[in-house]
Amino acid sequence: MQRNCLVLTQLRKTSDYNDFVGRFYHFPDKYLGQFKKLPIEFIYYEGTEYGEGVFFGYGKITSQPTKDKRETGHYFVEITDYKPFVEPVSLKDGTGKIRESASPHYNAQNAVRKIDGELLDEICLDGKIRLNFKADAHLIRVLGEQLIASEKVGILELIKNAYDAAASYCRVRIENVPSLLALDKSEYLFPELPGPVIVIEDDGCGMTRDIIENGWLRPASTFKTAVKQNIKQEHAKAVAQGKLGAYNKLIAEIKKERGGRIPLGEKGVGRFASHRLGRRLSLKTKVSELDYEYVLDVDWEKFEAGDEGAKDLESVGISLSRQKPSRDYGKKGSGTQLVIYGGRDGFSWDAETLDDLHRSIISLNSPNPTPKNTNSELGFKAFLECPQIGAFSNDNATANFTPTFSFDGLVDENGILEYTLKFQPPKSVPMPEETTGEKKFDIRKARLDYWKQASGDQLRMPECGAFYLHIDVWYRRTPWISSAGPDGKAFIDYLTNFGGISIFRDGINIFPAEWGAETDWLNLSKRHIRQGFRMSYYNMIGNLEINQVNNIDLVDKTNREGLIENRALKDLTELVHSIISTVIETKFIGKRDEHNDLTGEVIRDPKVLKDYARQGVSLISEIKGKYPVEEDPFKILDSFGKRSERGEKLVNLSNSLKNLQKSIDLIQEAQDLLTEQAGYGMAVAVSVHEIAKIASNFYAGVSHLLKAEKPDVEKLKNLKEASASLQSELKRLSPLRAIKNEAQIEFGIIKPISYVVEVFRSKLEKAGIVVEVNGTENFQTYGRYGALIQIFSNLFDNSCYWLGMVSRKNRKLKIRIDSHHKTVTIADSGPGIDEVILPYLFQPGYSLRVPPSGLGLYICKYYMQSMKGDVYLTTNREKIAGMGGAQITLDFSAVPTERLVGGKK
Repeated sequence: MQRNCLVLTQLRKTSDYNDFVGRFYHFPDKYLGQFKKLPIEFIYYEGTEYGEGVFFGYGKITSQPTKDKRETGHYFVEITDYKPFVEPVSLKDGTGKIRESASPHYNAQNAVRKIDGELLDEICLDGKIRLNFKADAHLIRVLGEQLIASEKVGILELIKNAYDAAASYCRVRIENVPSLLALDKSEYLFPELPGPVIVIEDDGCGMTRDIIENGWLRPASTFKTAVKQNIKQEHAKAVAQGKLGAYNKLIAEIKKERGGRIPLGEKGVGRFASHRLGRRLSLKTKVSELDYEYVLDVDWEKFEAGDEGAKDLESVGISLSRQKPSRDYGKKGSGTQLVIYGGRDGFSWDAETLDDLHRSIISLNSPNPTPKNTNSELGFKAFLECPQIGAFSNDNATANFTPTFSFDGLVDENGILEYTLKFQPPKSVPMPEETTGEKKFDIRKARLDYWKQASGDQLRMPECGAFYLHIDVWYRRTPWISSAGPDGKAFIDYLTNFGGISIFRDGINIFPAEWGAETDWLNLSKRHIRQGFRMSYYNMIGNLEINQVNNIDLVDKTNREGLIENRALKDLTELVHSIISTVIETKFIGKRDEHNDLTGEVIRDPKVLKDYARQGVSLISEIKGKYPVEEDPFKILDSFGKRSERGEKLVNLSNSLKNLQKSIDLIQEAQDLLTEQAGYGMAVAVSVHEIAKIASNFYAGVSHLLKAEKPDVEKLKNLKEASASLQSELKRLSPLRAIKNEAQIEFGIIKPISYVVEVFRSKLEKAGIVVEVNGTENFQTYGRYGALIQIFSNLFDNSCYWLGMVSRKNRKLKIRIDSHHKTVTIADSGPGIDEVILPYLFQPGYSLRVPPSGLGLYICKYYMQSMKGDVYLTTNREKIAGMGGAQITLDFSAVPTERLVGGKK
């Protein structure tokens, strides 16, 4: 496109003309012809006679000149888009040549003259023209349609604006929906408007003209974000100075100014959801101090680019007027009403989408009227109306189904949990109710590697802040829930569709449970796919309560579907996942197994199954020998068919049961092999992890030495230590390579203990763990040496992990050998064994670590029992004094001390 470019002579400080630099240019009529072809780009030039002979700014002219009514023969022209130069540009270049000299239009006597577009650009660049961002009118569409994820999310966002305005209610009404059965126009509030018509009104504080102009009409305005930023800064300052009292005073003042609430909004774009919901908007708002309401009418179509091309956002005018109140504003005398109408292509409301919207609106409010961890002091209720549908169902899908488990927990800023967990079986399950709980359960111990600080052994504080968590849990099967009736099936379907944990901020739902289930934010679905016996979202309905005072680093995503993935959210996710997988799931699995054991639904012990098969063979033999099979006077063999075939069928059944015994023996052998391999696998997994770290450090050390000009003695020492550690790990694995086929031998119990202490020495020293063994005591035993290595290795591993919870100076591990009673007690000074895991301590699959293996102690018990020994939680009589952590005792009293031949030594 051909450009029309000019040089306008202009003094920067004083002028004989009525100029306003950057706004208007005043010139004599002899230059009028230069301004006829629009648009015009220009650069200012200050002459050498009264100025410095420099170019100093750029601008545009887009309208025709107007006559100066006071001075004959002169005109004004309006300037737009003025941009000054950071550094004025001299008339002459570095060689002393006048920059415009090559132009055929150059005449120094002309105050207005043409200039080549390329030269104009070069002068602007040499002057470091000051540019700035511009908002295109299309931005409104981006904010409304693309940042707001859906129509439902858009309405929920506008409801939250009502909450921020200190409203006690928000009424959403959708009427004149074209896809629904039409009603008489008298049933509609706005029959004259094209449908669908969406009305969102509240009794909040309303908006002043200043807020409308500089807040509502300003995308990403800082009216709310400034409050949030101030809170963050003051909180950081208060924590650093240890003056939380001043911070709490600030919060009280902020809430007092805003009707008892801190605003939920922080992006400054939520109101543009109204663009997504309809083509036009009529906004009416009133403050209590005025007797009239403001009216702002917006036609969103005007913001779209037309034939003239792109539009600047500021170029689209919107009218603001006033009128007498159009509705009753109630006791407060204030509020806001949005009337959105005209609809949008590509979306239509129907009964299903409206019912979904209704459910989302009623679930906006926390199920806890006064949650323990929120600061919402005012009641707030949102509801939906649609005259074309009538009353929506408000039935609580969970009302008729008491949760099997109910968890209530309060997590403080250090990650310490105080909780109660209630087990409430239905009447159809004959088990007693049970309530358990702890006051100081450190959730971080489930993932010490995640919570360890980069330097030192201390666990860091979670960045998410304190929160409250309530979770109701159900088993999804008979007899816990009867799916035979319509209510049971409907409830299971509800759990499937809406199960999970919702996040509430100050009592308002900002993250519905179904969103979390879809994104698997707690990684429960992936776990459940791998191990179907574990919990998933469709087993629970819960609510997590946070607030803006204690959880300031948990920030909403711009599209309003979740929270920004920062360190605070990762910490929150980790804590909630650990609560579910350790505290709740331990009972969830335990009670189900206990019920199955009581009812005989599942028999897990192959020995019991084999005994049942043996009894069946014996019973058939007795029937054949002592009962008249063909006559069958008691009719107990009717199901066996013809009388002549009954004897043969009994023989076949007896043979089947005998074969079942053989099959069970094979299953038992396979289970034993898997247990052995699992034990070896655990040892390998731990060692591989350690070897990988050692190899990485070794590689880094060698690389450093290769680059260094002189030998680094310290690095060489580190490499020597790394080599020793690697040797220890390999040494640890060597006795475990073939435990299953290992021959039993006679040995003193001190031998495997000393071996494991030596293998673990590097790890123990690195962790600062002091080990004590009363090595003067000893007793002989007979068994597989490698199995004992595995047992002590598992127990050492456990102690090393849990001792990470205490300070280095208090880390102790004691092994006491009692030669008289033939026992070995392993005790540590860690946090001890939590009550929640005690009933399931030696059962497979139970663990307080994440991810859980739950096999270590089970394998220890398996190996001990295979040797005729036992392992158990140390009794009070056997406990080692002064050791407050876990204490496990290995009992070898029934284990032979040497090989038995024919039952004799």
